[in-house]
Amino acid sequence: MGYLDGTSITVDAVLTKKGREILKNGGSLNITNFTLSDTGVDYTLWNPDHPSGSAFYGEAIENLPMLEASVHAEYNLRNRLISLNQNTVAVPALVLGGMDTSGGTVKTFNEGDENSGRINIDLVGYSSTGNITLNGYSYYFVIQDPSIISTNAASMGGLSGTSRQFLQEQDIPFAQQYGFNGNSFTINPIQQDVAGKQTNVYVVNVETGAYVSFNVVNNITKNTRAILSTVRSS
Repeated sequence: MGYLDGTSITVDAVLTKKGREILKNGGSLNITNFTLSDTGVDYTLWNPDHPSGSAFYGEAIENLPMLEASVHAEYNLRNRLISLNQNTVAVPALVLGGMDTSGGTVKTFNEGDENSGRINIDLVGYSSTGNITLNGYSYYFVIQDPSIISTNAASMGGLSGTSRQFLQEQDIPFAQQYGFNGNSFTINPIQQDVAGKQTNVYVVNVETGAYVSFNVVNNITKNTRAILSTVRSS
């Protein structure tokens, strides 16, 4: 780990594993878009009482040492910068529905319960234009451990790019990303050998960058059997 000199404007570009793979296969990097992030910035250092005046209110922030670019894309850009209208009074947020309790962040599947769960997503504080999508989807979500739950949403593959989430290192090779439109998606518990296995799910609105996470507890250890309503002969 190293630090960049905060006294000058510096661009430190480091290729991710995906970028290196493209070059290795003889491809070229035709970069057409980029994302800015303020991860690592401490805004509590903003000082409106600075004796030198308003031009120096953010002096302490501007002099913060910046970490060098990370080669692990999955750990970058958790807090991306976005542009909002001048009359905006609140940062957009996602509100979950379909949890164990109202306003909760846990979804539990128990023996004898439903074999699927609908997760509702409500974007508050912002009116979406619908013009900004990722692969045609307004939302995407990441299942940290897809061996515990599955989904009917469209798969977007593994996490080869930035995902806005800080995943446990051992889960990065297995985590899967999915896209959906509308205001809900469905998850399904996968039968486990022991009850109580858990995984996290992270949901992101593409246009605003608003994100929320919830925990899934899977207590399903028995096969679901269909019960015949009438006796049938062999």
